[in-house]
Amino acid sequence: MWEDLKVYKQLDKKDINLTFKKFGKALLPDLTDYSLDQTNSVIKLSRQINQLEQAVFIEKSSGSYDLQVRTSIKPIDFYRRNKFTMLNIVPLGDIMNNYRGTFYPLTQEWNDLAIFLTARIKNEIECYFKEFDSYEKIIRKRKEIEPKGLDFNNKYELLIYAALKTKDKCLLSFYLDKKMSRPTMQITKSEYLKLDNNEVNEGELLQNLKSLAATSDFAGIEEEIARAIKFE
Repeated sequence: MWEDLKVYKQLDKKDINLTFKKFGKALLPDLTDYSLDQTNSVIKLSRQINQLEQAVFIEKSSGSYDLQVRTSIKPIDFYRRNKFTMLNIVPLGDIMNNYRGTFYPLTQEWNDLAIFLTARIKNEIECYFKEFDSYEKIIRKRKEIEPKGLDFNNKYELLIYAALKTKDKCLLSFYLDKKMSRPTMQITKSEYLKLDNNEVNEGELLQNLKSLAATSDFAGIEEEIARAIKFE
């Protein structure tokens, strides 16, 4: 078993990218309700439930053996449509209560690592996902999601949607104010390579949502988001 290994055999650098592609495909057979999206540096395993996308991202640093495993929970109708957009980013190590549990080496034992990470997804990660698998649960457990200190890793976006979907005017206005007081959403490395001139103006969109929230116009907010999606 991978976790019992004391020594790992390093891959030749020329084999890293090809092995990474094989690694992504090796994760999928035991995760039958997930779909796979993959680039040269990112593996995304995702599924949809209750209008939410639950995803596991495995990212490889350029020219490196190091893998980073993080989770994302995102509305399926999020106004930024890039498939590699991440919201409510939580590292696997946080879920496992083990900081080292976020980072793994891609080595010749990659198939054993795939088995190990598949088990982590089916156990620890899916238990975490279950705690936040509806907008109602997200609102009930919002204190666990709200950013701490100067945490800019895209949590308010999920909370804004949860307040909208549960028609909570006060929380919607609160989270819009919080979001608008901070810089616009950070962009992941993978997204940055794919941006184009059709990127939605987030500041303008949020201001429009704020005006509609003031009158509890939830239908209008849904329409505004739909227009942003269509624009992209």
